[in-house]
Amino acid sequence: MGQLSSYRKIGIAVSVLAFSALIVLAGCGPSAEDVLKKSMSSSKEIKTAHYELVTKTKLPRAPLQGGQVAKQTYVQQSKGDIDYRTNDMKIWTEIAPGRPITCLKVGDKQYWQLAGYWYEAPSSFQLPAPVTQALSISQYLKYFKEIKKLPDAKIEGVSCFHIRAIPDMKTLAKLPGVTDLLKDPQGNQVRTVDELEEMKATFDFYIQKDNFYLKSSRQMIEYRAPEDLIKLGYAEPGDKVKAEQILTFTDFNKKLALLPPPNVKPFPAEATQQQ
Repeated sequence: MGQLSSYRKIGIAVSVLAFSALIVLAGCGPSAEDVLKKSMSSSKEIKTAHYELVTKTKLPRAPLQGGQVAKQTYVQQSKGDIDYRTNDMKIWTEIAPGRPITCLKVGDKQYWQLAGYWYEAPSSFQLPAPVTQALSISQYLKYFKEIKKLPDAKIEGVSCFHIRAIPDMKTLAKLPGVTDLLKDPQGNQVRTVDELEEMKATFDFYIQKDNFYLKSSRQMIEYRAPEDLIKLGYAEPGDKVKAEQILTFTDFNKKLALLPPPNVKPFPAEATQQQ
């Protein structure tokens, strides 16, 4: 569903900010100052990590198409390895349902594997990885109206602190990087600031108790159904789209060997034109 991509980007933008803030607030201790020191210190220890990301988007309605009920829930998966020191990474994802792609970034070059062949991608292409950005922490704390600690939890057998955060969307919607999402790739405004401000978002973060590393996060977003979904019969005016994004980290600080692939082909011209 191409019409969902821009809203996924909104969720990604909010998620990145929330992830950065929670590195600071992930701890449990006698004071906020101790939490800040431990979290800041431990985040600097992470050199490499493996991640898995699952995004589920549920549309309000399922219209009839060709005599059959259309799909109502869409699932997009991504996983990969990241070297935070060099920003090199290898990512498996789907550019559309049923269209897998492997992306490799080594230095300033990107390589995409399509149908079993490796191609050198144009520098203008961007990797679809919401977990690869390292943002400044302190400047984003003010964009959350509520942050609280819930009972501890276990994620994949690992004891974790559980932090819930709710962003102030009216403040967040004013950030330049977020307001850019009001526009389509051609620069035309297709959504309103009101749509961003109305969005409801909740983030649950699970921080490992032994070293304060982020183990997992769960993001829930609800937003107004856009006009294109209404026209296609997936929604009616006033309906809400619900999206859930679960991110899990494993294999911290394992050695990675991310090298350019052999036998690289030039990227197909027709594929470039479709971007």
